Amino acid sequence: MSRRRWCTGLLGVGLAVVTAGGCSSGPARPAAPGTPPEPQTFQAESVARQEFGLLAGGGWAQAWSLWDDSGQQAITQADFVKLNTECRPALGVPYVIDESGKVAEDTVRVAWHQGAERGSNTLVFTRGTWRFVPDATSLTAYRTGVDQLVAARRAAGSCH
Repeated sequence: MSRRRWCTGLLGVGLAVVTAGGCSSGPARPAAPGTPPEPQTFQAESVARQEFGLLAGGGWAQAWSLWDDSGQQAITQADFVKLNTECRPALGVPYVIDESGKVAEDTVRVAWHQGAERGSNTLVFTRGTWRFVPDATSLTAYRTGVDQLVAARRAAGSCH
């Protein structure tokens, strides 16, 4: 079997990895220096899965670090940790991403559920990386302050 036929066969079944000297049909184009990476939808979904895993597992500081500027400006990392420590959400219940889709070149929307709760969030590609955007209702609540938010959540029976 010729090298070209072998490469074509591998590509046909999805097993080929193009490497230098492999199945390439021409020279690779180097990336322009200083060019930011292109946003990839699968990377946004990966950040969403990471965010939801951290939230379900109690990794609040790490989850906050994946947020965009609007989320990080609404509540500090220390206050986000304090909020979830004083009014602990249910842990161990996984978030499941039901669907995702590109809204714009730099924006992906994910719909999810966690047990009976359903929601959706946006991820934005900024400064070369995907960032998680807390929903508008959460952002508004975070801006009220930790003490008021803990009291409101306790009154609603949402602390465990």
